[in-house]
Formats: sequence, structure tokens, C-alpha cells
Amino acid sequence: MPEKVEIPQVTVIYTRPSDQHLLLLGGLGTFLYVIFFLIRTEYISSVLCLFTSIVLTYRYLEKIKSKAKIIISQDGIQVVGQPFVSWAFVHGLQIRPEVKGNSYSETLVFTNNGRIQEIPINTLAITAWQLEELLNTYQERFRESIVEDEEF
Repeated sequence: MPEKVEIPQVTVIYTRPSDQHLLLLGGLGTFLYVIFFLIRTEYISSVLCLFTSIVLTYRYLEKIKSKAKIIISQDGIQVVGQPFVSWAFVHGLQIRPEVKGNSYSETLVFTNNGRIQEIPINTLAITAWQLEELLNTYQERFRESIVEDEEF
């Protein structure tokens, strides 16, 4: 199987930014109350609303940031915040479809050292098809590197 040149040595998969616009709307709406209370010279209420506005806007800005979730290479896979796992210790790797009522979702499932990892794909900035292609490519590279090492 020819190696896919367009796939890099290491791929970092990020989370999909959350679209919780209600936090921004609440922050901006609360800021309007700050102006209202300042005009009425109710400074304590104004400060409370300003604090609430800042907190809501900050939480919105945190949620729209993409964060690294999975790091994949020819050596293995790492879920950010957990230890790196070699492909040799990854078992039962699959993308499991789930249908609940009218909703359809897909989950990346694998076992490492007896620990089951489940990552919902809809939270990632990648499609299930693209993720499966990456996983297959990196696992194939891992198998080829083992064969090359055994030949020497």
C-alpha cells in the first residue's frame, strides 16, 4: 500500500467550537443593565451587573475556543490529558454509530490497558470518515515500521 504523502507525521484533532450564543447575549444584555443602573445612580446594582456581564462574556469566549483533543501519530494515540498509548496496546478500535430516536451520532471507541475510551465524534472538528482514514493510515505506518525493524 503506497504511503499517503498528504497525511503528516503527527495529526492533532481539535474540538469543535461550542455555539452557545446565549452566554454572549446574556453578557451583552446584562451590560445594558449596567448602563441603566449607572444612569439611575444605583452603583451597587451596576457593579453586580458588570461582574455578571464580564463572567458571561468570558465563559462564552472560553467555549468558542478550539482545544486539542486527540493526537495521532504512527507511534500511537493520545487523548489530551491522558498518557500516550502505543498502537500495540490499542484494542477494539472502532467508530460506533448510535441512533437514539431521531438523533444519529458516532463515537470513537478503543481499549487501552483494560480502560475503555469513548470520544463522541460530533464534538471534534473532523468527520467520522476523515478520522477513520487517519486511524487506518497511522496504524498501517505503525505495522510497516515494525516489519522494517524486524528485517534489520
